[in-house]
Amino acid sequence: MLYNPKGRSFPPSFTHLRRMTDDTGLLEHALGRTPRRLEGYTTDDNARSLWAVTEWLRDVPGSEVGDEDRRTLLDLASIYLSFMLWQQKEDGWWHNNVAYDRSPEAESVSYDCQGRSIWACVDAWVGLPDSHKDAAKAMFECALPTIGSLDSLRGKCYALSACAHALESERLGLISFKPGWREQLKAHVQRLQDELIGRFKKNSDEAWRWFEPQMSYGNGVMPWALLRAYRVTHAPEALEIGLDSLSSLQAAMTAEEGWFRPIGNAGWHSRKVSSKWDQQPLEIFKLALALEEGALALEEAAKQGVALLLAYEQGSDPRRGAGDARSQGGDRGAGGYRGAGAIRAPEVGIALAVRTETEERQTDDRGRRTDDSANAGSDTRGGAKEKLPAEAHAIEVADYAAQLRAARNRCLQWFYGDNDHGAMMADASDGSGCDGLQEDGPNVNCGAESTISYLMTSALCR
Repeated sequence: MLYNPKGRSFPPSFTHLRRMTDDTGLLEHALGRTPRRLEGYTTDDNARSLWAVTEWLRDVPGSEVGDEDRRTLLDLASIYLSFMLWQQKEDGWWHNNVAYDRSPEAESVSYDCQGRSIWACVDAWVGLPDSHKDAAKAMFECALPTIGSLDSLRGKCYALSACAHALESERLGLISFKPGWREQLKAHVQRLQDELIGRFKKNSDEAWRWFEPQMSYGNGVMPWALLRAYRVTHAPEALEIGLDSLSSLQAAMTAEEGWFRPIGNAGWHSRKVSSKWDQQPLEIFKLALALEEGALALEEAAKQGVALLLAYEQGSDPRRGAGDARSQGGDRGAGGYRGAGAIRAPEVGIALAVRTETEERQTDDRGRRTDDSANAGSDTRGGAKEKLPAEAHAIEVADYAAQLRAARNRCLQWFYGDNDHGAMMADASDGSGCDGLQEDGPNVNCGAESTISYLMTSALCR
């Protein structure tokens, strides 16, 4: 079912995306809603837009796009694929910045762009119609040898997600591999998953649950990548750390009043300070992406017989709602999500207990575990099998997945005024999105990144 925020009609229009795209590709910037040709194009934005149109072309029962929009999206997909094919060099690396006269601009290699482009090609290979698959597959094949040379954390996260996506899609019969690809992709997934887990352990302690010393830009791709990998590897630690870090990000991006507040570009978020302004729509999109992936990972975990235990404040009952537990999220002004009590890091820990067919699990009338099976889970604080405190509570996997999706839907509300200024940050009538939220109000320029962030958040809420 399509999520319909505050009665708004969906899907949004793709008029502005079409306006920003010429026969070369997607232009990077706009003055208001008028494309600025002076700044030219980037592979980054064309990869993002390929991802967006692929997502909207994906069949979702009850929320399919109309025939006219579908034709528009397929035409746009052809343009974005052509741009990326043009900018990929013979060694598999993409050039990122291109002037309006179609000449390449001087630059050093962008590992983030490389990883993002690899993801977009895999997603298009899996999700686009047969008429558009060949180019996406060919570009992925060309880029495959570059994965081992990626040298940025976010680039590696995109590559990890791409390899996991390809493996799962091949298992489901959606795509087919050449000989040797499966083993190669599995090796990449294991290596990149282990590296991401190692980064989390290196930088985390009881008070800071994150992969880096600060949260800066594109933060949601890190929990997203680990949770995407979990659906292939079924590694408990990937699920634990994915959910733990997602909870930390959700807490860091929530205002005291209850709405989401993207980490500001004016100074980022650290243990001591958090920047409030120059909020970017991209951060909302990446949070929504991670929240949806968290729900999908939990659905996969349920199939594997995984149970969740959450450590709550002494005396609180997660089933009584966010007012009693240290919880996170919810309707604006309501003090939290009105549900089973979502977690909030770093105050609340996550642990997993894996069921066996012969295991008898007992709970008391408050949902608290009373048997010794709680010890089957590994605590997120380093993965050691430590006993949870007495105030640990069981929570149904399905309930927690529903909470993550409720938070995902609130990401879309940010674009419709559920933010620090109560400002409209997007216009569904043409599909445009404002470039950022500043102390004096919205930046009314509607460039490529912000517009795609709005369209992608909308698509994720289907």
